Amino acid sequence: MVFKPEDVLEGGRSIRPYLGELLGNDAVQVDNKLAELLAQAQAGQSTDQQILEILKSYSDTRSWIAEFLSEKQVSKGFEPLPGQGQPISAQKYNCPQGDYVWYRRIVGATIPICPTHGVELIPATH
Repeated sequence: MVFKPEDVLEGGRSIRPYLGELLGNDAVQVDNKLAELLAQAQAGQSTDQQILEILKSYSDTRSWIAEFLSEKQVSKGFEPLPGQGQPISAQKYNCPQGDYVWYRRIVGATIPICPTHGVELIPATH
């Protein structure tokens, strides 16, 4: 299946907070490579296929990105309750440099610092 480059880039930004629990000892190496590729993408280079290949090379990140890129993207928010309720989206925060995304799933959760740039994440505008 072919994915839109921006969707793959968003997946690369969004998976970064979860790499530690998904990859254990390999998390730092993968996170550094993703940060490098995302910076190259910000500079106009096409890196979506490289990002996809990295994430597909580990079973846990392969499952995560497959779910993220699927039509029903549970990782991007909360699932609605059965019945006639409306889905509730998790608040999205971005690194101002564009290489890290975090979703606030719990109201009192502390907003993290971007591990690449050491700056506070800002609320997404869309």
